[in-house]
Amino acid sequence: MERYHKNVYFEHTKKLKEFNANMNIKKWKYSSHALKNLQYRAIDNIAVLKHIRSLKLDTKDIFEYYIIDKVCYRIEYIHSDIILVLSKDKKIITIYLNSKNDNHSTLKTELYQTT
Repeated sequence: MERYHKNVYFEHTKKLKEFNANMNIKKWKYSSHALKNLQYRAIDNIAVLKHIRSLKLDTKDIFEYYIIDKVCYRIEYIHSDIILVLSKDKKIITIYLNSKNDNHSTLKTELYQTT
């Protein structure tokens, strides 16, 4: 599976825009893993889910994708960022909060396509 990260190499801009537009017309779905992860990591689960339901996804927030089966969004939130990993049917596979000042110093670039 081809995997891309914006800090390594990003392409497929047109496909990502189409993918993103399709995501915005679909209803949110949640995996049990995502809900358990949110419960474990978030202070206010209800507020985070409310924020997610009000989102209009934007391609500028995509930081990682797998040839267009799974996309990772980084969404600005109050004191941290919400990381959403979504399947192509808009099911949240996992969700977690990330520090706003996380600079990906542990990013394993060898896992991603470079061309």
